[in-house]
Amino acid sequence: MDAGLTALLGAAVDSLATPSPAMVAGRAAARSQFSQWRRQYRRDAYANYLGAVYDRDVALDTVRDALRVDRPDLRDVDEKMERFAALVRSAHRAAEFVILEGPPSVVEALYGVVHEADDLAEIMRRMLCDAHTEDTSRRPRTPRSPPSGSTCCTRS
Repeated sequence: MDAGLTALLGAAVDSLATPSPAMVAGRAAARSQFSQWRRQYRRDAYANYLGAVYDRDVALDTVRDALRVDRPDLRDVDEKMERFAALVRSAHRAAEFVILEGPPSVVEALYGVVHEADDLAEIMRRMLCDAHTEDTSRRPRTPRSPPSGSTCCTRS
């Protein structure tokens, strides 16, 4: 081969080999940026969920405190219960983003938390029902057992 052709082939081989490390580095950088974006998105979803749960729990405390008095103001309790129910829905909406973005282990744990929160909401609903029916009967009841003759504790 003559020297010119050898130099041309050498340059061609070098030019084909040179973009390869740059492409690998570019892909690695893109993967790293995507991973960072994904972590930030998950972090935001987790923070929104935790904030919604905190707000829900504060509302739950106000309902519980309103029901602890000897003769609760049922209108006040109903308003606080409505706020609590709205915040439960907000926490469920925030949980949906965690379910969409989170890894399977987080999603599995979240399902357990949501199930427990639903049980808690049911207990609160029954406590409110008990407060509404207690004017006719002051006998103690457990939160899980509906008062006798009550229609407000049946699920619709």
